[in-house]
Parts: sequence; C-alpha cells; structure tokens
Amino acid sequence: MPYISIEMFKGRTDEQKKVLIEEITKATISALGVPSEAVWVVIKDVPKSNWGEKGKPCSELYP
Repeated sequence: MPYISIEMFKGRTDEQKKVLIEEITKATISALGVPSEAVWVVIKDVPKSNWGEKGKPCSELYP
C-alpha cells in the first residue's frame, strides 16, 4: 500500500488539493501498477511561520 505524504505551505484551495490527490494517485498507479484503492495521499498544510529556511521563518522570506 503506497502512502504518500505531502507537506506544503497553507493556502491552496480544496479544489487544488483534490486535483493534486487525483494526479498523484494516477501517477502512483502508473508507476507501481497498484489499484487506486491501495493508494493513500495525505496533505499536511503547514503555516509559513512553522517552516524555516536560511535561518529565518518562511513567513518572513515569502510574505
């Protein structure tokens, strides 16, 4: 059972996340030959203030 975890900045719409889940699932089916029922996709929306890059919170780097 493939389990795909995606972490990204908060701010995408439910429709964008729906499309992402559909496309990741299709790619996994194609690459691994598994049925869609076996594919799990989890999206974790992370506030920019909870991620850091270059020694600073991403909320400061990418307002």
